[in-house]
Amino acid sequence: MAASSSSNNTQIDTDNGVYFWKPDQPFGFLGQWYPSNFTVTTGDGKQVEYRNCEQYMMHQKGVLFAPDDPVTAEILTAELHPATIKALGRQVPNFDDDTWREHRYEIVVKANYYKFTQNEDLKKQLLETGNKELVEASPRDRIWGVGFGAVNAPKSRAKWGLNLLGKALMDVRETIRKEEEEKAGNS
Repeated sequence: MAASSSSNNTQIDTDNGVYFWKPDQPFGFLGQWYPSNFTVTTGDGKQVEYRNCEQYMMHQKGVLFAPDDPVTAEILTAELHPATIKALGRQVPNFDDDTWREHRYEIVVKANYYKFTQNEDLKKQLLETGNKELVEASPRDRIWGVGFGAVNAPKSRAKWGLNLLGKALMDVRETIRKEEEEKAGNS
């Protein structure tokens, strides 16, 4: 699985983008907060369970900057709401923005790869988006989203933020699509 920042040759259908944001809204399954349990085996063989991609992202942020800090461990507390997890992620000590920028995209790609490969229903829904552009239509986030809600985003494209989450999801979709094609070819 490679994080390519959507540099693949897949044609993206920008006229029919898929706009998502909150878990209870249309296409909410694409978001970081959507309930989607998955398990990751660490380098030392431990199995860590996550309830959503936000939890994975913030935990990996903690592992990157303060692996032994209590905040990093607290992020794994199962009953926490994603907003609380996000707030804990902001408390991770020793944070360095340049280092985070270097690692954040790959972390989110991995989180979503785990999410969609370990949840068949979600994988099916992701693949059903075809080649449509995936857009986090968060009016409050210009890094992971575009900085506009779903209604205003299409007509404000020139002013969009980075949409890193949408790009990560498109990379994951392409990786899974290729894996599915390889499986079909080998059977």
